[in-house]
Amino acid sequence: MTKDKIRLYFGLTRNEEWYNYAEIFPCEGGTLAMLDTGDKTGISRFKKLVKGSVKTLYSEEGKSYNLIPADYGGIRAIDAWKIGYEQIKITTDEEHPIIPENFFCEVCSRPNEERYTPVRESWQKLIDDGLIDEVFSDDSSWKFEVKLECPIVVPQSQISVGGEFDTLIMQPVSLDDVMLIQKDNFAMSTEANQIFATWDIAIVNVPGLSDRELNTLKRTPESFFTKTYLDPKNYETMERAMVQNAKGIDASDRKVYCSYCGGEIGGYLDQTNFFSPLLPKPFSRKGM
Repeated sequence: MTKDKIRLYFGLTRNEEWYNYAEIFPCEGGTLAMLDTGDKTGISRFKKLVKGSVKTLYSEEGKSYNLIPADYGGIRAIDAWKIGYEQIKITTDEEHPIIPENFFCEVCSRPNEERYTPVRESWQKLIDDGLIDEVFSDDSSWKFEVKLECPIVVPQSQISVGGEFDTLIMQPVSLDDVMLIQKDNFAMSTEANQIFATWDIAIVNVPGLSDRELNTLKRTPESFFTKTYLDPKNYETMERAMVQNAKGIDASDRKVYCSYCGGEIGGYLDQTNFFSPLLPKPFSRKGM
């Protein structure tokens, strides 16, 4: 695969062919076109950015696939992030762009006196130097199995034969999946609900339940399948499974220290200002 193609964390499978490389072009219409959307959610901007940046995917062997409009929603959310980061490199003409980050210190912050440490590091430079990792899928099988500590118990009813189920089959969420969650007021009402909604969408099969039964059970009004049926003892298992099977940048070992107390405040990535390098520079009146 040539250097002008970037490797995606998951890619797409079409007609039994796995396409996990993308060719990135300058965003059509410039970055303002990406921001010209009535939907202010970050994921909507990501989807528009991906549409303007990528037209063709490639397999390991170089076979090409031209994306159709319906394909974009199926792109994994983390791949949209990868494409967006490459678009930032193109827009800024920097191989190691810097996205402003700010990390909160739980140790020395006080009520009405929150302390944040500004960080100006290039994620790509951290990857190149081996300080954080970038993790890619090795094959097109993105589904993963989660063995529950406590089985799900579904009562027998008109919509289900019922029973106990101790295995979930899950997969990473797509752009359209995240958009569904962000447009659901109930799902977005609390952080816990966002997690339950994400788990629900990520679950694609429960061995022993038919697809019809699972989808019907997921439609519980004002609740979620996982919130209704998962024993809280399984929450840690679910969180661990999502982390272990995640792809993308693993910055769990990144060292960031509070600029006030000097204590380690963890790393990870602060994506709050992700789109800032794509914004037009403020107009300057200097010299007028």
